[in-house]
Amino acid sequence: MNLQNDQSLGVPEFPSRNGPQRLVAAATKQPRGRQKVILEPGHSPLDWARLKSSGKDLRGGVTQLGRYTLEDLKEHRTIDDAWTAIQGKVYNMSPYMKFHPGGVKDLMRIAGRDGTKLFMATHSWVNVEFMLDACFIGFLVPSK
Repeated sequence: MNLQNDQSLGVPEFPSRNGPQRLVAAATKQPRGRQKVILEPGHSPLDWARLKSSGKDLRGGVTQLGRYTLEDLKEHRTIDDAWTAIQGKVYNMSPYMKFHPGGVKDLMRIAGRDGTKLFMATHSWVNVEFMLDACFIGFLVPSK
């Protein structure tokens, strides 16, 4: 159906051509060079949701929430053992690696360190607390 037909039916265009949603989207700086990767079969967002709710241990054996420093994080920066901190919370992101739409390589950029700045620059709209809740292992604290 074309725009002329939509208007004749009284259906408004959304977002409106000069509306605030389009203006904000046009003014928002878009990241360069980010591309999604082709995920392996069984690694879709729905598959991640199923895995999270399966009861499987996604915390890498961590049984109690802990307090971790940046030095602690640095010890966990391999694909099979990748921790990161986002907004003061520490996550074992190893189980999520193959589910990340940007690929493992992109996610490894924040492995073993505080990934808040990069996360907020590229995923500010994502609810990390919900997405990685099953991977939450503790809190980032200042070094001693």
